[in-house]
Amino acid sequence: MNFLDSLRSQFNDHVAFRERRPGIQQLIAPLFYEDGDMVDIYLELLGNGGDRVRVCDFGMTLMRLSYSFDVDTPNKERIFQRILSENQLREESGNIFIETDMASLYPAVLQFAQGVAKVGNMRLFKREVIASLFYEMLQEFVEDHLGEYHPRPNELPLPDRDDLEVDFLLERNKRILYLFGVKDPTKARLITISCLEFQRKRLPFKSMVVHEDFEALPRKDRTRLTSACDKQFPSLDDFRDNALRFLEREVEA
Repeated sequence: MNFLDSLRSQFNDHVAFRERRPGIQQLIAPLFYEDGDMVDIYLELLGNGGDRVRVCDFGMTLMRLSYSFDVDTPNKERIFQRILSENQLREESGNIFIETDMASLYPAVLQFAQGVAKVGNMRLFKREVIASLFYEMLQEFVEDHLGEYHPRPNELPLPDRDDLEVDFLLERNKRILYLFGVKDPTKARLITISCLEFQRKRLPFKSMVVHEDFEALPRKDRTRLTSACDKQFPSLDDFRDNALRFLEREVEA
């Protein structure tokens, strides 16, 4: 396998190879995940005597990631797929890989290592990734637990005002509730305007606001929103714990 000698030379002899089975070599190289562990890299010869090589991890990156972070929602999957696409990687049944010819093996290995390291970093930046999923997690809870309220997403109560959108319209026993999610001051201000305009038009509704972090909003935005809406949940966890009981009281009142 002369390509191994060439790759060793390009790494200045700072790599080693271990044959795992015929046609498959594990590359031991000074390429690391953010936590300091060495990146799992395997070289798989493709075809019969051809010059194509698949650089892959045989599922090790996603297995490591699964210990603390699951790619288990559509948005997480989109983040994962974007990382793969940006690094020209592919994935089949958990195996992340890139295919190349012998002449381009060295840059392909570096590109592969960079890409899978970013995938592995999804667990280290778990809080940031989760924060970006606030609206998706709210949607999942509504869809999974509030089905009896026939949730309708992205509702426009005033057809001539497409700037005043309700995240979810909930309805039961002829009672209508508008549910909004808030993670920043801009959304809080829009909801304040929306609720006041809906009230001015005398629409029959009660408003509910779920915050990512109520205390993180500026004081003036908290005050205005509190005056305009009917019910606020200071966090998504609070909404999960108390929404059903609140809704029962509202529709039975």
